[in-house]
Amino acid sequence: MIDAKIKKKHHPFRSRLVKNSLYTGLALAFVGIVPFIFNSIIARTFGEEILGSINIVLSFCLIITTFITNFLGTSANKFLAEYRGRKSLNHFIFTFQIMIYGSLVILSIVSLTLITKWDFLFPKFSISPESLYPIIAFIFLRSFYILFRRAFYGMDMIQPYAINEIICDVFMIIGISYICYIKQSVFLIHSYLISYLIFFILSIFTLINRFDQITSTLNNIVNFSKTDVLKKFFKYGFISMIGTVASTGTGYLSIIFTGIFLSNADVGLYSSVITIVSVLTFIPKLFSNVFLPEFSKLFGEGNKQKIIEIIKKSFWIMLLTSLIICTVLFLFADNILSIFGESFIKASLILKIIIPSVFIRMISIPFVSFLSGTKYIIHPNVGGILILFISLSVWLLLVPDLKLIGIAIGYTSGIFFGISYQILIAILKIRIF
Repeated sequence: MIDAKIKKKHHPFRSRLVKNSLYTGLALAFVGIVPFIFNSIIARTFGEEILGSINIVLSFCLIITTFITNFLGTSANKFLAEYRGRKSLNHFIFTFQIMIYGSLVILSIVSLTLITKWDFLFPKFSISPESLYPIIAFIFLRSFYILFRRAFYGMDMIQPYAINEIICDVFMIIGISYICYIKQSVFLIHSYLISYLIFFILSIFTLINRFDQITSTLNNIVNFSKTDVLKKFFKYGFISMIGTVASTGTGYLSIIFTGIFLSNADVGLYSSVITIVSVLTFIPKLFSNVFLPEFSKLFGEGNKQKIIEIIKKSFWIMLLTSLIICTVLFLFADNILSIFGESFIKASLILKIIIPSVFIRMISIPFVSFLSGTKYIIHPNVGGILILFISLSVWLLLVPDLKLIGIAIGYTSGIFFGISYQILIAILKIRIF
């Protein structure tokens, strides 16, 4: 009888986690395929040079948005879920307000900085001077795209997010296809602007319609301190930002590093490889968005046993998945790269060198989410800093002689050793959790 009650109690939890994972998988398919379609169509239409130049622009923007979204978005993702677990309405609403108003302030500062310093910045990064305002629009819309996505996961609104994601991605594919059809490379970044704008509008509409439903089960807390919430939010956000930016920004930095020291054509070749890797690294990124708020919610409820159970089961799933994907990637590297055009097949060695980084990123998902979603946030960030430090050191040593091979070795070395540290620490902490 008792066992039956326990199973009945945990059934909704398991059902919700599976459902969220399925919706995440659906969104993942679209999120992953969009940059692949974007880069492959550009490569076939315009060639290596244009593909390299647009990826330098995008990497410049994405490094900036990574700081904003990992500071505000990651913290919002964690605390929206945690305060939802604690049934605290005051904390929940104030956390959402910090995310919105904080992002608007930071984005305004970033925009003014770019406008005043643009004459200095654009030649340093080989960017067209006419790209200033499209870049500002991209940074604004991309930031809110990530922030709303993190908020949806923190609020357990995975289904609405997946629907919004699919709609905006379809518009993105139509937009880039038309731009390449009319052969107007100057408008390539605008396909992203249209897509993110649609997601922005849909997300606001979704939040307005669902917010009362989300907060209906929450209660006002008498002893509510905005100062305490701000301290926790900014402390977690700052610590999380340092390591996450260092690790996720490594991919964007590798493209900029290639553009500075090599040619735009080399950037184009390298971008074809990173595009394939990006499709696969969206698996850890989006599944982290499922596990992180789930761990935060369970941590807020004090349910440590369930956290450990999820880690064990998800690890074996991710291990099997990553083995299959990386094996296929290694065996069919030439065929996959030929999608971008015959001239891109010569980048197959670069892709094979980077495959170990894909493998270890995938299997690290439950471990890194455990560290970030509980009380060990400092350790993923130490790992992130290791990734950046090792990658930069290897690039400086190898790129002058080995060119793109040096870029690939540096990228893989940093990720492999940095994430190995995170997994090791997670295993040690789980034993004493």
